[in-house]
Amino acid sequence: MRINKLAIPLMLNSISSTVINLCDQAMVGRTYLEGFACVGIIGSNVYSITGILGAISVAFNILGSKAKGKEDSEDLNNSLFFSITISILIGCIFFALCIFWGKNILETCFNIHGKTLEDATIYLSIFSLSVGINLVLFNISSYFKIINKTKYILYGNIISCLLNILFDYILIFGKFGFPKLGIVGNAIGSVMSITVCVVFYIFIIVKNNFINKTKVNIFKNAKEILTVSSPMIFQELAESTIVVFMMNYILSKMGLMEVSIYNLLFSIINIALMPMYAYSQASLTIISEDIGANNVNSASKIIKACTFRALMFYAFICLIILTFRNSIPMIITNDASLIINSSKYMFIIIIANIINIPSCILKTSMQALGKEKIVFIYSSVISIFATVLIYVFVCILGYGLNSIYIGLMINYLILSILLLKKFNIIKENLISKYI
Repeated sequence: MRINKLAIPLMLNSISSTVINLCDQAMVGRTYLEGFACVGIIGSNVYSITGILGAISVAFNILGSKAKGKEDSEDLNNSLFFSITISILIGCIFFALCIFWGKNILETCFNIHGKTLEDATIYLSIFSLSVGINLVLFNISSYFKIINKTKYILYGNIISCLLNILFDYILIFGKFGFPKLGIVGNAIGSVMSITVCVVFYIFIIVKNNFINKTKVNIFKNAKEILTVSSPMIFQELAESTIVVFMMNYILSKMGLMEVSIYNLLFSIINIALMPMYAYSQASLTIISEDIGANNVNSASKIIKACTFRALMFYAFICLIILTFRNSIPMIITNDASLIINSSKYMFIIIIANIINIPSCILKTSMQALGKEKIVFIYSSVISIFATVLIYVFVCILGYGLNSIYIGLMINYLILSILLLKKFNIIKENLISKYI
């Protein structure tokens, strides 16, 4: 009951968000192929950077859950306010960097030129605002998870996503008297919609008096949060940003069609992976709270339960994807060549991501147990190895997209095996410590 109470609203939130984002991409996919590819490149890199910096909110989730287990609301509030403050500061710095150096990065690193470069530069300048706003969202969402009010995450996300579709429809295609802005309209719509979500979350907190009137010392928990988040930041840097950057570099060498296929399939498979993210967060929150209450015996059962449920949901959703593999891409794009080529890779990307589920849940569970450094070392080394392997397959041996998915599957498999072995050792040590 504890797992499902946390995970199911998060899963519904993620699935609704992804489905609605598919509609969003469907509008971008009807602009022009180069624009669609650029949105995919910029979006994946910005989201990866957001994921790295989002480690601050994960650290807050861990420490806040432990504070809740200890029934220390003041400690919980201090952690929340520091996390939000540092997130706003980071967002402002990232926005400034994109304004000054965004164009050079797009041209030099991703071979974007001409009119497409102009559109992509404006898109990046506007979309870079989403980093700071999303970091604030992550922290408030973590707070709702900690106090078991995940339904508000679902409500806020639905409002945000529906507004995103409305804004994109108006601004991308120039409806209701607004100018036709193409991919730039997509960037404006995305930033506006998540800003509304932040306002909604703040309204809910104030209306329901979730945060008690306690004396807040913003920097009281700064050292603790930064200590926990630092290994996660470096892990995400190696595992996500560097890997995603290299993946986009490798894909750009293959051609814009391959970039578009990869981004299209990534969007589709993310629907099936939403339960994985939901149950990973449930595992992180529950194990952290139990550690705060000096209860370590439940960790193994929680990991098994979360992994099993995530796999069952994944199998069900993937069955639907395979059944309609020739039709689902049409939701996003009307490019016949892109649709035909994408359907060829549906099966291998589904197989590759089966192993992703236990590796993801084990990572968050190990972080909850205070083993962020171990996760960082294992994830970083294995991800870099897999990326080098993919580079050899594609750029040196000249293999196609299949080799990318095989490389990712090897990454997930090795990581799952190593983390499981390490968890069993850590579990026995923790039980001995508390006994």
